[in-house]
Amino acid sequence: MQRRSNSRTVVCHGLARRVVWWLVIACVASVRWAVAAKAQADVTVLRGRIVLPTDTLDGEVMFAGDTIKCVAADCHAPGDARVIVSDGTYIYPGFVDAHNHVAYNVLPKFTPPKVYAARSQWQGASAYKAFKKPYDDLKNGRHLFCEMVKYGEIRALISGVTTIEGTAPNNQCFSTLVRNVENQSGLGLAADHIRTYILDIKSFDGSVDWTTTKAFVVHIAEGVPTNDAARSEFQTLKNKGLLRRQTVIIHGTAFGDAEFSEMGRIGASLIWSPQSNLVLYHQTTDIVAAKAHQVNISIGVDWNATGSDTIFDELRVADQVNTTTFSQTITPSEWLPMITVNPAKALAVDDRIGTLAVGFKADITVTTRHDADPSINLLKVHLPDVRMVWVGGQLLYGDAPIVEAVRPGACEPFLIHGAEKRVCVADASSHAPNHGETLASLQSALQRYYAQLAPLAR
Repeated sequence: MQRRSNSRTVVCHGLARRVVWWLVIACVASVRWAVAAKAQADVTVLRGRIVLPTDTLDGEVMFAGDTIKCVAADCHAPGDARVIVSDGTYIYPGFVDAHNHVAYNVLPKFTPPKVYAARSQWQGASAYKAFKKPYDDLKNGRHLFCEMVKYGEIRALISGVTTIEGTAPNNQCFSTLVRNVENQSGLGLAADHIRTYILDIKSFDGSVDWTTTKAFVVHIAEGVPTNDAARSEFQTLKNKGLLRRQTVIIHGTAFGDAEFSEMGRIGASLIWSPQSNLVLYHQTTDIVAAKAHQVNISIGVDWNATGSDTIFDELRVADQVNTTTFSQTITPSEWLPMITVNPAKALAVDDRIGTLAVGFKADITVTTRHDADPSINLLKVHLPDVRMVWVGGQLLYGDAPIVEAVRPGACEPFLIHGAEKRVCVADASSHAPNHGETLASLQSALQRYYAQLAPLAR
């Protein structure tokens, strides 16, 4: 590849490799990284195949601070910019996990002793109460909620997730890793821009100011269609005046055509967690009906207990259901929007994240390129394939050579299925409580009281 100005030709897996004074070169599998040696550059340029909403572009994403300044074939970056060339990859917008109970991800997998018909059944079961007890002990007895959330965020980060929904209650101590979109988002949102209600909708006795709340995220109808109690939650939602364009329904597994017709008419959104649904209820949401009524659909992992290990695994489960049950109703091009633009729209942050565009936050995930279609590629990506994850212009995770070049000595070694990575947990620039915690210290604090701590990767 020929480079402008101080350029040199670098060939990995070829006959020659010429390293000039201003470059750090790394070849990892079939991927080549070339990084300008200036680690503290004010401007960063990622050069490679960029994934846009409807196309790809061989070009550059340039960002300064936390904001994207240019997406083009050539951004004409200043001479002192840090330039990172990534061959054999896709440069994606950072992924959005539309719903995940983050703190619960310290727990391992839950094996239900039976098939349930509604959420209330398994939540009230003795088997689940025993399973959940370590969570209660860590959170309330050991006061390790901050560590639990950050551990869950790291689990999301290593799969390319830069924004997540479902972290509650709010606390400044977990403001340094991925974006917690309803509270510690760093997006300049009003405090009630996004509200989440995960309890039984019958217990909701408050009010919503729809002039300021632009996304009301709520658990509704988590159960099978034949369970009257689960399905009746939709009517309860309507009776309370909570079915609006801003409404985002989690699960909706008990819904039929009538409910999705109303959602589509009013413009409400759906968050789909197929793996968790299948484990608990042996069936999942009627996506065929939802799509027929043009409901905006996003993917959420839900939690580690009954959900997938990663957002890629969740997409693979969705793809399998699409094949075996939905007659390929979901087209291949729809997988990527379900973890980028769709959740950004549902959560009313689509003017800030979900797309690589000028003025948007520099939330960027780079993965190995296994397929000519970037959407289908997501079904083929696994954890070692996540090459870089940037949140707000900060590199927080990636292949060891690239992270060391950008943030020398600042991040911790992390081995994932034989691939050498670095993860950047401690944040010396932050004033948040516990900002100096590392991955090692988080694991030590949690394992001190809970030896069965779920692994970050399986």
